[in-house]
Amino acid sequence: MKKEGTGKGVILALVGATLWGINGAFADVVFSKFNAPVTWVVGTRLLVAGFLLLLYTKLVLKQPLTSIFRSKKDGITLLLFSLVGMIGCQYLFFLSIGKNGAGLATILQFTSPIFIYFYLIIKKEKLLHIKEIIYILLTFIGVFLLVTRGNFQQLLISYSGLLIGIGSAIGVAFYTLQPRALLKKYGSPLVVGWGMFLGGLAFQFVRPIWQPGFEITMQVVFYMAFIIIVGTAISFCCYLASVNYIDASLSNVIAAAEPLVANILAPILLGQTMTLIQMVGIAIVLVSVILFANHGERGRRRLEPSIGD
Repeated sequence: MKKEGTGKGVILALVGATLWGINGAFADVVFSKFNAPVTWVVGTRLLVAGFLLLLYTKLVLKQPLTSIFRSKKDGITLLLFSLVGMIGCQYLFFLSIGKNGAGLATILQFTSPIFIYFYLIIKKEKLLHIKEIIYILLTFIGVFLLVTRGNFQQLLISYSGLLIGIGSAIGVAFYTLQPRALLKKYGSPLVVGWGMFLGGLAFQFVRPIWQPGFEITMQVVFYMAFIIIVGTAISFCCYLASVNYIDASLSNVIAAAEPLVANILAPILLGQTMTLIQMVGIAIVLVSVILFANHGERGRRRLEPSIGD
């Protein structure tokens, strides 16, 4: 259990999730208004964001970029993080959008806190607390109401769509849990930078950066610059750095801020309206995350936490 820096970890996770939410709203504009191919946007954001992070690591942090590859084990771990975690999460999420629609894809991906929580219990990094499970489920319900707007009849899903959606959630769990040792050893800018850059390189075989497939305007450049720098490079670094201070399960629950922020910004950017059921969902998410964080902090302060509390 992490005893120090809990507040810092919560802030980092919250900042990362908030920036993801803004990023999602901006990406929605690029997809809907400019008809940008998803594969190009994903590949470009990973490749350029990764390059910028590596440049920052080299020029500002003065950290050797190849240090992570001097260990064969660390190099393999990084490759798995990039190809399984980063690409798995990104590609399967957008594939899920194509199969299930954006609303259901978001809901399915947000089952990731459940996978993370029980993984930590199995690995004996956490004790089972019934209250925490309830808070996770309440957060999921809040996200469900927020995304669906109370219109449950539109949530039609196929067997393959379900598998793809759950696969994207497992991808989130993987990139949250798997690189923790690397992050502690090398820091988030180097690890996230290489993870994104290698993932972006892989996407170039699908949709090269020089073949966007739509008209590039100054508006597109502005949105993509924000998506790449703030919504991808900075947000991922903040989120993954948070697991150095708080449990991965708490970081992932705080990530509920992503759909919350995206849905708050949607009325501004796309002219949509927020319904009462969405406001209820927002309230449930906020209360559940706060309760989860407070319970986790109390649990860390106990000398001998009891199972089932």
